[in-house]
Amino acid sequence: MYDCTRDNLGMELSTAPISAGTAQHFAKKPTAQARDASETVTAPRPRVLESGAILAGMVFSTVLLSGFVVYHFYVQALFSTGLLVHYGLILGLFYCTIAYQLNRWGAARRGFRDQSVPETDAAELLKSEAPLVTVLIPSYREERRVLVSTVLSAALAQYGNRNIVVLVDDPPGDAESLQSSLAAIEEVKAWLDQRSDLLRREASDWLERWVFGRFSAEGEAKRLASTYRLVAGWLEALSGDLRAQATEDFRHVDTFLTDNVILDLAKRCRRDADRLERADLGIAQVDAEYRKLANLFCSDVSSFQRKRFENLSYAPNKAMNLNAYIGLMGGRYAVAERDGKRFIEECGAEEACDFEVARPDYVLTLDADSVILNRYILTLVNVLEKRPNVGVAQTPYRTFPNGASAIERIAGATTDIQYLVHQGSTHFDAAYWVGANAVIRYDALKDIETTQPEGDKTVKVFVQDRTVIEDTGSTIDLLERGWRVQNHFDPLAYSATPADFGALAIQRKRWANGGLIILPALMREYLRAGRRIRRLPELLLRSHYLLSPVVGNVAVLALMLWTSSEADSIVWTPLIMLPYFLLYGLDLRRLGYRPHDLFGVCALNLMLLPVNFAGIASSIRQIVTGRKGSFSRTPKIADRSFIPPYAYLFNLGILALMVHFAAKALAAGQYAGAIIPIANILLYGYGLTRFVGVLEGVNDLSLSVAQRLSFLARPVKALARAGRGFAGAGAQTARRFAPVPALSAVMLVALPWGLAAGDANSETTGVAVNYSEAVSDRFAAPRDAAASEARSDVAARIAGQIGSQQ
Repeated sequence: MYDCTRDNLGMELSTAPISAGTAQHFAKKPTAQARDASETVTAPRPRVLESGAILAGMVFSTVLLSGFVVYHFYVQALFSTGLLVHYGLILGLFYCTIAYQLNRWGAARRGFRDQSVPETDAAELLKSEAPLVTVLIPSYREERRVLVSTVLSAALAQYGNRNIVVLVDDPPGDAESLQSSLAAIEEVKAWLDQRSDLLRREASDWLERWVFGRFSAEGEAKRLASTYRLVAGWLEALSGDLRAQATEDFRHVDTFLTDNVILDLAKRCRRDADRLERADLGIAQVDAEYRKLANLFCSDVSSFQRKRFENLSYAPNKAMNLNAYIGLMGGRYAVAERDGKRFIEECGAEEACDFEVARPDYVLTLDADSVILNRYILTLVNVLEKRPNVGVAQTPYRTFPNGASAIERIAGATTDIQYLVHQGSTHFDAAYWVGANAVIRYDALKDIETTQPEGDKTVKVFVQDRTVIEDTGSTIDLLERGWRVQNHFDPLAYSATPADFGALAIQRKRWANGGLIILPALMREYLRAGRRIRRLPELLLRSHYLLSPVVGNVAVLALMLWTSSEADSIVWTPLIMLPYFLLYGLDLRRLGYRPHDLFGVCALNLMLLPVNFAGIASSIRQIVTGRKGSFSRTPKIADRSFIPPYAYLFNLGILALMVHFAAKALAAGQYAGAIIPIANILLYGYGLTRFVGVLEGVNDLSLSVAQRLSFLARPVKALARAGRGFAGAGAQTARRFAPVPALSAVMLVALPWGLAAGDANSETTGVAVNYSEAVSDRFAAPRDAAASEARSDVAARIAGQIGSQQ
């Protein structure tokens, strides 16, 4: 097990109970409409009807598209460049819709099966001799409530032999953040230590009674029942304490933890107590129950800070945080100090060492905003034990139910839809590793181990950091070495969804960045391996996973502009995707959403078009320059995150274009050509008001412009100060040209809006110019001192928020 000198590694752990400062973040009471995680309906049982209906939808779309191709290119003999481009875009959307339907067909074929762990396997995995699982929780400036939730869910998970290490990556110079993170870990550990010691003492007392022949079946049954009820009481008290001192900001998340993790374990303990009280137990059964109790809570909780050691990686991303610790596994180490810096050095077998890192059989990587249910580790280790060729086993996470904001609920719907997509990909052996939560075979990690230079040192790499979607890239490495990825059907993991557009934009931009970079590696793996014909469905789904941000978003935007600018355009495009939309709506209903939430999903996807384009641009920039993109952490805060100005201006510009195209078509009497622009107006209007916020976007845009004006004005002010020592003309000239940088900055901010419009006509250009003039007038207008000071405070808060996100 992991043992170390706590003082050397900054891992000192107190024995204080969970404080009110941590507990106050948890919800007061569960919401009435909360979904029970254990009862979540994810996919139907295998039915010929469902899989047949999905197959019929794919055939319908294929036949309809083929019919239109025959009609235009053979019957009407139309071979214009415009028509060819139009069909190319249609094929891009068709590729995306068919991939979704194929994934869903695979999910329907797999069905929802009872995959609970057999009783005999569960008994073995609940023993302390079970394969060792090390839970790694990478953390960077997380809130206390976030860390407490994640560590508690891992510590209460059913399994006999596991340890938990929180990889605290807070900057060593940020004392406040570091202290907060370590204090949250200490509080959870203190609570677990106190209870675990009592349970282990009960197990030790039982062994003593057994050895000295004082066995009484009836007495042991009552003692076990009493102990289980005691544990249930602890858990219920913890849940009540956390709820009573909670805030409302994350009530649905914290309620999920108390109801589906803490109280779920308490209910099982009470059921076990009732069962045992009436049971006629033998010695083996009594011994098994005491072993189970001794390992009920994981008190082996520690923290590790790689940035305290000079010879470990400092790369600012989650992958290298994980790699730094994984590289230490299975070794004995001493801490040396040279020139005021700390180094970790490996010890020989006979040398004294400061700490030892156990070599696990499996590694569970768990994001700090994720929660696992009690049977997560038990279930997935059982999968890995039975399937030696599986390197990664996971249950793709679902979003915490009952999000407070509209954007959290609709964005969560898209996350839950991806749960079904991942399940279908497993049917075709096309699954990707999802890094938020996964149990990875340690031998598989060793198989993909490499080294890379970082400054003047060489570091070990297991989870590649060539892109910001490290789990996707590492999947290709695993495939090349013969390992598979398995998605378990039962939903056992849940993760947070951003509650505002600014935070969601950071997350989705990161998700859209990296697919283009990984695609060549996927193609090389496919071409080198055999069975290429049989693996075509796998290639289709894997390539779609990487290319969908490019193909889907480009096709949507291009078709939206194409069919809107031409009044006589082909308006039959939506018919091809009709089966896709019907299936998507049914899936939303199956997952607990309303069918008309499909409208909200479409609107949100349009709002995220510029965000996805920004992620794609980052991939292209890395391909061209070779420089890795930065890892932007998704904010997990109660305050609203900064709305990217480029996204807000882009969406306003497209909305203005749609209004122009609709008015143009209606004025010309081409009513069919107005259908798509009007539909887009409704979607953009809803998305801007419901998800982004018109006033919020204006405020953030104003702050962004003000910051840029302030930055550009600095050299002018410096020049003006220098010119004060000179007479007359010099100072007047400096003041005369001071507004020029400000006007230039406003024009640069407005430029993406004009480019997004994509129309060179005079009306659009006039709108852009008028908007620039209005912004210039606004910032040129005098403000009173109080308003100026308030704006400065808000600007400072936003700037700090942006810095923390990076």
